[in-house]
Amino acid sequence: MYNSVSAVIPVYNSSKSIAELCTGLAETLSSISRDYEIILVDDCSRDDSLAKMKEARQSNPAVRLISLEKNFGQQNAIMCGLRHAKGDYVITLDDDLQNPPEEIASLMRGLEMGYDVIYGIPEARQHSSVRNFGSLMADFLFDIVCGKPRTVKVSSFRVMRRSIVDKVIQDKTAFVYISAIILRHTKNIGNVIVVHKQRKYGSSNYTMKKLVKLFFNIYINYSDIGRRVVRNTKPQYTIKDISL
Repeated sequence: MYNSVSAVIPVYNSSKSIAELCTGLAETLSSISRDYEIILVDDCSRDDSLAKMKEARQSNPAVRLISLEKNFGQQNAIMCGLRHAKGDYVITLDDDLQNPPEEIASLMRGLEMGYDVIYGIPEARQHSSVRNFGSLMADFLFDIVCGKPRTVKVSSFRVMRRSIVDKVIQDKTAFVYISAIILRHTKNIGNVIVVHKQRKYGSSNYTMKKLVKLFFNIYINYSDIGRRVVRNTKPQYTIKDISL
């Protein structure tokens, strides 16, 4: 059993999946940790996600809620959640149930091999062709820009030790990309193969245009050359309401 574990989930227009996600997380985290918390960060959803988040909190006091003032993006919402996470180990995952909560146990076992960070990598990704292509390109970009070991893959499903989280949350880069920030502080990163399910609700909003913009921003904000030029002072996020 681990002493304390935090799960951080950015939420955007996912009202249909929140109850199932929180139930699954509670079952898994309570089985592996003496103390756990589930931090849901609403990135200014347009549906009733926030109402569903409040229902989840009523059902389980381990659920914490943060509501952002406007849509800042997935990565910025994760950064917000990381800054409020208290666990010795911090997990991040998406709100779409494609990474089943029970796979968290596999991530935790990976850390026992001595890594600072473990990423869950699906044997077969259940994404659109655009997003799968984007994942391949992002992997290449992290190799070039961030010095990622070529044997390591990255994803949004990961667990970090507290020591790494404490370093990541000090970063003030306006354009947040968590994996790029992690790679500034450690290359001691491992992978475990995890199940990746078909999306049950809604659809991905990834487009080729958004991916190209993402790659450009990663290069500008995280390459040595880009950081000498860019001085972006925008806030990473602002909080509208918080219930921890």
